[in-house]
Amino acid sequence: MILFRCCRYVTVVMLLSVLMSGASAQSTQVQEKAAQTATLPYTDKPIPYCIDPSWAPYEAIRNNRHVGISADYMALISNLSGLTFELVETQSWRESLAFVQQGICHVIPMMNASDFRRQFLDFTLPYFESPNVLVAPEGTPILQGYDGVGDRTVGIVDAYRQAEYVSRFYPDLRLAMIESEKEGLFQLLRGEFDVMVGSLMSVNLHINNENLKGLAIVGYAEPYDSLAYGVNRSYSHLVPILNKAISRIPIEKHVDIYRKWNHVRVSHNSNYTTFAFVMVAAFVMVAFIIWRNRVVVRSNRILHQKNVEIESLQAALADRNYTLSMLSAYDDDTGLFNDNKMIQTIENELTRFQRFEHRPSLVIIALDCPINNGMVDSDNVLREAMKLVSQLSLSVVRDVDTVSRFSHKELLILLPHTSLIEGKALADRLSTNILEALTHADDIFVSLGVAELKNDEGMMTWLERSRKAILNAKRMGSGTVVVED
Repeated sequence: MILFRCCRYVTVVMLLSVLMSGASAQSTQVQEKAAQTATLPYTDKPIPYCIDPSWAPYEAIRNNRHVGISADYMALISNLSGLTFELVETQSWRESLAFVQQGICHVIPMMNASDFRRQFLDFTLPYFESPNVLVAPEGTPILQGYDGVGDRTVGIVDAYRQAEYVSRFYPDLRLAMIESEKEGLFQLLRGEFDVMVGSLMSVNLHINNENLKGLAIVGYAEPYDSLAYGVNRSYSHLVPILNKAISRIPIEKHVDIYRKWNHVRVSHNSNYTTFAFVMVAAFVMVAFIIWRNRVVVRSNRILHQKNVEIESLQAALADRNYTLSMLSAYDDDTGLFNDNKMIQTIENELTRFQRFEHRPSLVIIALDCPINNGMVDSDNVLREAMKLVSQLSLSVVRDVDTVSRFSHKELLILLPHTSLIEGKALADRLSTNILEALTHADDIFVSLGVAELKNDEGMMTWLERSRKAILNAKRMGSGTVVVED
């Protein structure tokens, strides 16, 4: 069995869940409980919350206690926000989603956003990311994402976001709904389907704990999990409180929690037949050339020591690279990706365009604070305006879109598979929302530019045309959207 360590970043971020909205099918007792919890004040009583009871190590219920990654983050966020929380136990993820939709639970601490869930939930900033992987029996060739699955049947946990994502973007795939990732791995071993989609850390935990030999990770499954708090819309006032606490979590705490729960192991198959043959050959050779055997033994010993040193250095380097990527990928003020991370994302999108010819567009939002506006603290006004525009942008874009802080006064939005007309429509909507939301509208000058990627065009040329659109927009007045075609 071969398991490999997966990288943390990728672009985009799309999330899944398939949830039945039939709240009317719940019992009268459940409806009464929802009505009671909806009136609980937050000043004296804890906030009821639900979790996925069988998604270890991300979160689980053990001996009536909430454990896992989300439990550690919830303790941190409780200390930073002053909020207290109370677990409402459920039997399944589907039941947890139903409870938060009805108001029995006010929040779910670790979940992906999706179009369906946004109908009844508001979401905080994401605070934990993890890749999804494809698992198959050993001997299955490497699969290049869902495009490489072909006519194989794919097992997906019912009500997880991946089911919604695959149904939308890969409608021709054959799906088999499963109860949980752990149960799905056993079904995969029994041959009930061909490939399973699962979260990397959860899949690795169950394969090692249950000693599930004969399975291997054979590829990535987009999109990565980008996990945040989901808050019932009746209690949306909790979102800014939770966002403030999330933004105050030190980077060291993120790294500590990740290392505490990440137990990726690499297993190597041993070829004992080859080993026995080598031993016999070595024994025969010793009878004839003892001096050469001594040289070989000495060389092997030195080589082994060097390999141990190299592996130790590689492990230390991997830890440092992970910490560095965490520190270098996000903007401190807005919590968005910074320009370095956005450049990587654009390069990946250019590669996708060359393969699939799905043409993307860029939207640049520029904020300016005129020098002669008479404000004493224009920098703070601009900083707060940038935070507000960041949140508005995140609320308008799709799951597949990427929003980043690209410079001191600019936000950059990457829109995969989006035409120039569609990009212009989104920019117009953003312009309207921004002008309505800015409290210092007279002091902040807003300009928006849109540019669609052209054939045989590189990243720098594409960005340069986007900036040309911004310069034209600035000449035409605040709130203007200019298209560069």
